[in-house]
Amino acid sequence: MEANALEANANGADTKTPIEDPGFHILNLLLRLIGVGAEPGQLRRDAASPMGVKQMLQYARAAGCTARSAKLPWTRLAGGPLPAIAVLRNGSFLLLGKVSGDTAIVLAPDAERPTLMTQDQFEAVWDGRLVVVKRRGALAAQVEQTRAAAVRQLQQLWKTSLTRANDISRNVIDGRRNIVKADARNEEPSSAAASNGGIIIFADHARRLGRAVARIGPGEERRRHDELAFLPAALEIVETPPSPLGRATAFSIAAIFAAAVAWACLGTVDIVAISPGKLIPSGRTKTIQPFETGVVRAIKVRDGEAVKSGDVLIELDTTMTAAELSRLKGDLLSAQLDVARTKAALARNEDPVGAFVPPADATPAQVEMHRRFLVSQTAEQNAKLAAIDQQVKQKEAERATFEASVEKIKATLAPLQQRVEIRQQLFQKELGSKLTYLTEYQELVAQQQEISVMQRRSSEADAAIAVLMETRTKAIAEYERGLFEGLAKAEEKAAGLTQEAVKAEQRTSLQRLTAPIDGVVQQLAVHTIGGVVTPAQMLMLIVPSESRLEIEAMVSNRDIGFVEPGQDAAIKIDTFNFTRYGLLQGKVLSISQDAITRNKPTDKGSETSAGAEATSSEPKGQELVYAARLSIDRSQMEIENKRVNLSPGMAVTVEIKTGSRRIISYLLSPLARYKQESLRER
Repeated sequence: MEANALEANANGADTKTPIEDPGFHILNLLLRLIGVGAEPGQLRRDAASPMGVKQMLQYARAAGCTARSAKLPWTRLAGGPLPAIAVLRNGSFLLLGKVSGDTAIVLAPDAERPTLMTQDQFEAVWDGRLVVVKRRGALAAQVEQTRAAAVRQLQQLWKTSLTRANDISRNVIDGRRNIVKADARNEEPSSAAASNGGIIIFADHARRLGRAVARIGPGEERRRHDELAFLPAALEIVETPPSPLGRATAFSIAAIFAAAVAWACLGTVDIVAISPGKLIPSGRTKTIQPFETGVVRAIKVRDGEAVKSGDVLIELDTTMTAAELSRLKGDLLSAQLDVARTKAALARNEDPVGAFVPPADATPAQVEMHRRFLVSQTAEQNAKLAAIDQQVKQKEAERATFEASVEKIKATLAPLQQRVEIRQQLFQKELGSKLTYLTEYQELVAQQQEISVMQRRSSEADAAIAVLMETRTKAIAEYERGLFEGLAKAEEKAAGLTQEAVKAEQRTSLQRLTAPIDGVVQQLAVHTIGGVVTPAQMLMLIVPSESRLEIEAMVSNRDIGFVEPGQDAAIKIDTFNFTRYGLLQGKVLSISQDAITRNKPTDKGSETSAGAEATSSEPKGQELVYAARLSIDRSQMEIENKRVNLSPGMAVTVEIKTGSRRIISYLLSPLARYKQESLRER
């Protein structure tokens, strides 16, 4: 699967014959890539064959690097410590150079140049482990190299000492043998034998002296001291036994140091975030403020007075707001009367006055005026319609007359037609006069023309009636349209005035400042009747009387990452010395989700603050803090054999326990910081 993935992403790259030890090859490439000089021959001699993950870590650390094996998901590779060595499922390795999106740049042990692999292809051959090798800082690398050199020197010295000791042992044995032989032959021993004999004599003398010192009892010690006093200075120093006080002191110092190191390794200290704060009621202190500019008419409370929710605190002058409210109510009533009158006019009732329903709060004079207006408006419309109806009746009468005349002429037309036909026959037979025939025929034509004229007049009457009916319909439509427009305007006006009246009522009610909760009045700022107050001016504070006390602490930006709800905290009340009166205990309840910008407190004697300000990303002269709410275990303290209640506003110092740290780590942290920050340039 690995070969297929690499072949699919190589884009035609040439490959070499598979390498016997891919781990050796990949580690060598990575060390060269990060700038660590590693000779392949030396690496080959020091490392195991084939090289695995454990051998990689050991050699990388010996080469002055930091090395670790980590198991990471794909999502963390993009921001991970690359380049690194990816361990494959088949025991081989890949050099992972970069990850971008769902694509990775890798180098196989047997490839000449890097290739691309997709996420699916990479995860198919990767077992999830990553060997991360980083070059140490210059100081750390030098220390490591010095340590390795010292170890090598000690090993060489040990070998030399062991060889020298063996040689001495052989010389001593040979010397003894030569002395024995010389004694047997009564000959002088050789110089080498004499030298070896001297060594033996010195060793025997040392053993005898040690046994003699061990045999010295309490009675002989004084005598031994007197004898040593008459010896030469050099011999006195040699013969005087060492004092046990030095050895005991050395052992004591070593034991104390070992105990201190053990205590530092096992003991821990708390990590705390120190934040200033103050006591606040859980319900928060309520601020009393006016809505708008007003004149004080009455002050109902004084400082320190207990009030109940809804009690009147201060009354402001309501003359202007009351007048505005009265005007709006009058306009609203007039608009409501217009709506009722218009609806009655549109009711299509024979008695629109009976359909008129005025508002309940309307005065009789207003009702009567609108009733008369309705009667006049209805009468005018009815008069217009009556005039049109009269014209329609007239035209209908004319049409009836024309139709009657046509019927009358039609009734005489048939006999006249017969007479004309008879006269025509007589004329054709020359039995009658032509004049008579023409006279009869002329009368017939005249009657026919009269019928046509009457029919046209009847049609004109019908057209006039249609025009009048259309005029009547239009008059009704215009009348109703005017009423509907008036109704819409009246309703719109009434709705707007209703909202304005509500606002005016609210403004009037806001002229009476009342207590929102049960509590105690503090910081009353108004004492003059007739004084002017401005919008949002703080007139007084109401401190809740039944709410429990909490702490609002301002956590600095550098500590907020370690503070979370539920952590324990020790609380110092600035008023009471904690070394004498003790501490309060609490827990973190909540932390604000966004920072609060405030002016940075000045600390003239602190050089650390000046340095921190120079490297801080906060605005100059300001700091970003987070508000944290903490509970306290009690609201009273034992002060001088009496219970004292804690009050809102007391300043406190909060020490939030964010974790623990071993003492050895705390003691070595300056060295680690200096190691990290030394031997570098901007």
